[in-house]
Amino acid sequence: MAGYTPRAQLGVQETALSLRFRKVAPRALLHALAVVLLVIHLVPVIWVLSSSFRTNVNMYNPDQWIPHPATTEHYTNLFTFLPNMGRYLVNTIRIAGLSTVGQLLSCSMAAYALARLRFPGRKTMVLILLLTMMVPAQATLVPVYVLFRRLGWINTPLPFIVPAFFGGAYGTFFFRQFFLTIPRELEDAALVDGASRTRIYWSIIVPLSTPAFVTMGILSFVGGWNAFFGPNIFLQKQDQWTLTQGLNYLTGRYTSQWGEIMAGVVLMSLPIVVLYLAAQRYFVEGITFTGIKA
Repeated sequence: MAGYTPRAQLGVQETALSLRFRKVAPRALLHALAVVLLVIHLVPVIWVLSSSFRTNVNMYNPDQWIPHPATTEHYTNLFTFLPNMGRYLVNTIRIAGLSTVGQLLSCSMAAYALARLRFPGRKTMVLILLLTMMVPAQATLVPVYVLFRRLGWINTPLPFIVPAFFGGAYGTFFFRQFFLTIPRELEDAALVDGASRTRIYWSIIVPLSTPAFVTMGILSFVGGWNAFFGPNIFLQKQDQWTLTQGLNYLTGRYTSQWGEIMAGVVLMSLPIVVLYLAAQRYFVEGITFTGIKA
């Protein structure tokens, strides 16, 4: 071809390589960052799992990532040290389960009103809702404790269950963001057919919001399952303890049963892992869609 020299061909190849590098480099950097974050998150998990199978002699040995010899005595001793483990499990499931139900019902209803109903001060209420998320629970601990004590709720699961049925800032905002992504035309058609707002909520909004309900349900249940600060304040009687309080009982002032603690952490984590794997598709979809529309 006239005027087409090897030098020109080399320049075209260099330009193509440069464009390819610019396209691939950011993606490679993101993948490398993801791998680094994955390693950071997995190292403690692997350490806990490894420690639960170590012998007491090798408990603090840094070369025991793969236990040798491995033992399961910590899992059997866990139920010896904590004979009321079954009771703690029932208490934890009751608190986590009922508080999750309360959060899903109250937060979704409040969020539907903030997302769809038109009334004066709606935007101001949303702003106040967001501002309350900035207040740490420790800041209101004393007046809340005094209130619950006067109500006679100390050493009962009521401080965790009853407030859940009155909504929460994070759950309400989470559902509101998801409801904003649902087309209004569906509700308009239902209103024309004579459906009430309650009927629209149960028959249209709830079925279309399965990812949001699953996601919020998992987040709420995991929060109740892993809770320690609240139960340690309001549940002082041993028959009302949760699993986290039971494991904390194994820590002493001068010595702790670390093997049994690690075994308990592994057993506590298994239901959460199974729950997440079973609902992974809905979880990712719910997290994705709640950030689409402001």
